[in-house]
Formats: sequence, C-alpha cells, structure tokens
Amino acid sequence: MVLSSDAPVQPGHQELDRGKAFRKAVAGYQLRGDGVDVTVEPDGLLVGTYLGKPFVGSWDYRRGRFCASLQEADLRRAADRRCFRVVTLGRRVILHPVAEG
Repeated sequence: MVLSSDAPVQPGHQELDRGKAFRKAVAGYQLRGDGVDVTVEPDGLLVGTYLGKPFVGSWDYRRGRFCASLQEADLRRAADRRCFRVVTLGRRVILHPVAEG
C-alpha cells in the first residue's frame, strides 16, 4: 500500500469520496510506506511507527478527505495535520496530498 503519492489519479483508480467507502477499505487495516507502518483504528486513532519510532496519532474523514496527525490525538489542534484524497486500485490504497482550506 502506498501512503502518499503526488502522481495524478490514474484510470482504473477508484476515489473514496464517501466516509462509508473509506471505512470499509481502510479503517481497521494496516498501511505501510514512506517510513510509516500504521494501523488506522476505526475509532479515529492511528497507531504505528514512523521511521522506527512508535506513535499514536489521529484521523478523520470528511468531505472526501482523509486528514491525519502522527503526533496529536486532537486532530483539530495538530500542527502536523495533513489531508489527502484517497484512491484504491484493487487492494492498493494511495493517498494524494491536498491543500487545507
């Protein structure tokens, strides 16, 4: 699974623009890539390692965007908050960074 990609969405990729589809495809599963090994817990927590160091963070899915913090349990106050559009290709999950706003 790819955690982040600046590449454009390709034909055959399915964008997960609804929370129910996101939860079915991602929540409860482990994602790996770019030094991150994380489980996306259904209750909004992220638990894993980043570059070998353990962390507990948080996530939310609203308006077709997956937003996450690897440092803060309160996503609204997280300085490292990043948001992504999520697409799938088979069992592969790809996060495309989007600007906040």
